[in-house]
Amino acid sequence: MKKGIVTFVLPFLFIACAQDNQAIKQSISNLNEEIINLQKSIADMKVNVDELDRKISINEEKINGNSKAIAQVRNDMSYVTNEVTIMKTKVDSVSKSGNMQNTNVNNLNQTKSQAGNNENQIIVIEDNFSDKSSLYSYAYELFNSGKLFESKKKFEEFLALYPNDDLSDNAMYWIAEIHYSNNEYQECIDTLTNLIQKYPDANKVPDAYLKIALAKKEMGDIQGAKDTLNKLISLYPDSDAAKTAKSRLQGLE
Repeated sequence: MKKGIVTFVLPFLFIACAQDNQAIKQSISNLNEEIINLQKSIADMKVNVDELDRKISINEEKINGNSKAIAQVRNDMSYVTNEVTIMKTKVDSVSKSGNMQNTNVNNLNQTKSQAGNNENQIIVIEDNFSDKSSLYSYAYELFNSGKLFESKKKFEEFLALYPNDDLSDNAMYWIAEIHYSNNEYQECIDTLTNLIQKYPDANKVPDAYLKIALAKKEMGDIQGAKDTLNKLISLYPDSDAAKTAKSRLQGLE
């Protein structure tokens, strides 16, 4: 009797298990399909993000290019305006004196003298800047555009007006850079030495030591360059200038 009952129940168990397996397989299939759809959505989103990044990068390049162009135009306009103002002042002065020919000759000789000995001449360009930041920015724009002589005069004007400003050491450093660019290495060293003495805690001091070493190297003072680089590394070991000094030292060995 028991054997008959078992024989009767077993087919139902097999049918029930088969139905459960089928349900599980269907659930797994549905889950796989959802995963595939999700992966497709993620892939589409990644494509959209990449395209957005590309467009942002293009726009940033355009913005940077426009900013540089605007800065250059502003710089050129300011310089031309200054030159026109200077010439107008000279013409007015000549007209008032009633001796234009002689004055023009004198101005021409003075201009030649300034070109031949611009270290001892100071040209004051009337910019009418309303604040020190504008004056410093203008001097720096002149430097970046290659107008080194004009830039040097504006940085000197900044130092005359603001000798103890937070940007004073920077202004003096760029004057030294201009000397270096003109192969005036001793003047560069003298300017930077003055910077270190006058602004010992300024942020440009490590860079000043580095540039002094480079100027000494250009003058043939290899040992002096080594000593300055070692001093820089000793005094400011964590500075970017010190990292550059280490590589420069290897090149001097």
